[in-house]
Amino acid sequence: MQDPGVPQADSSEDMDGLNVNMPECRGQIHQLLQSTPLDLIETGKGLKFQADRPHLVSLGSGRLSTAITLLPLAEGRTTLGHGPMDINIQGPGVAAQHCYIEHRSGVITLHPCGNLCAVDGLQVTQPVRLSQGCMLCFGQSAFFRFNHPEEAFRMKSMMPPGGSSSTGTSTLCAGMEAAADRTRLTR
Repeated sequence: MQDPGVPQADSSEDMDGLNVNMPECRGQIHQLLQSTPLDLIETGKGLKFQADRPHLVSLGSGRLSTAITLLPLAEGRTTLGHGPMDINIQGPGVAAQHCYIEHRSGVITLHPCGNLCAVDGLQVTQPVRLSQGCMLCFGQSAFFRFNHPEEAFRMKSMMPPGGSSSTGTSTLCAGMEAAADRTRLTR
């Protein structure tokens, strides 16, 4: 299975072909990389990518996915679906115009547009504000993690010294469950 929106190449010849045949994509990728500062940090046995703006991390579309894709969420509306969308996602249950994510002054909101969307395993049918670290699923198998670096920094600064980050995560999940309960009650 391919990662959504990422051209695939099996050999260096294929990659050269992609580079030659897709000059407009190279320009878009270059512009995107310039507007989304990424820090690449070597951690000994691994690499850590760090961005300073809200973004999605594609977790692939199944067990055969081997790539990691960071998808920045620019100020304004980002459309998701298959076809001519800002973020192209594929998979069972993904509609052509599946949903959109609104980024307004640091507040990030998912709008499901009547399609199958889940946040931390709970299906959402109304717009929902995304919080740092939440897991998203579009359709039945397009999984993403939402990262909001500013929000993560604020959350870390509120933790007691030597505190565990797992406490913050369970608080977030409990908050999402409470929000889902409130949504169910208001229907």
